[in-house]
Amino acid sequence: MRVLVLSDVHANAEALRAVLNSAEADLVVFLGDAVDYGPDPGEAVDALRSSADVAVMGNHDAAAAFGVGCGCAEELRPLSEYTRREITLPALSRGDLDWLGSLPRRAELDLGGAAAYAVHASPRDPLHGYVMPAASESELEAELVEAGISGPRRVSADLVLLGHTHRPMDREVGGTRVVNPGSVGQPRDGDPRASYAVLEEGGGIRLGRVRYDVEAAVGRVRSLGLEGWAEAALEHLLRRGEVPPWEVRPPRQA
Repeated sequence: MRVLVLSDVHANAEALRAVLNSAEADLVVFLGDAVDYGPDPGEAVDALRSSADVAVMGNHDAAAAFGVGCGCAEELRPLSEYTRREITLPALSRGDLDWLGSLPRRAELDLGGAAAYAVHASPRDPLHGYVMPAASESELEAELVEAGISGPRRVSADLVLLGHTHRPMDREVGGTRVVNPGSVGQPRDGDPRASYAVLEEGGGIRLGRVRYDVEAAVGRVRSLGLEGWAEAALEHLLRRGEVPPWEVRPPRQA
């Protein structure tokens, strides 16, 4: 069984189409954050609803569905709130929001005999935990402990799939392989190509990148009539694959 693993699409339909068209798979696993930041939340949600066989909830999905804060990094929080208000919520139907709100916070599945655990951020904190590629082994182990009925327990899966950081990762700790496919729609590791992972038959794992029409995505952003600070930040994120080096917030809050 060949499995395509996606995360952090963030309403970038151009990037999502490129990944789905480039990586044939028997099963598609989506690790959350379909919406916010990007210009096409409705199209992204539609594509994910039809293509993802397994999907879990991301912090931005929860924010849109339930009207709560996303709990994202402070440097991009004003942009997140602005795009949710100006792009995401006006574009999504009640059915779209219900689907986002119905997603589980974690999923356990059998991938060809390997026990896999899928979550957006980390088992310790499914919506907001951060497992960075450079985390120490002790830090990584701490994020693999989830709350259980009888108290905290270490996830026993062979494979943990997670996203949220927008940075691809393939690590192993304590007999568990931890894979982050990176971000489809908004990479932040300095490479603007859409990022994903493929679990090959036989147990191999490949982190992949695919070029997509970034300028078409930028054109969609420009067509929305956003405030200049937000448009500039989104263009930088899409073209450079990194968080802007300046403070991302509206001038009136500076």
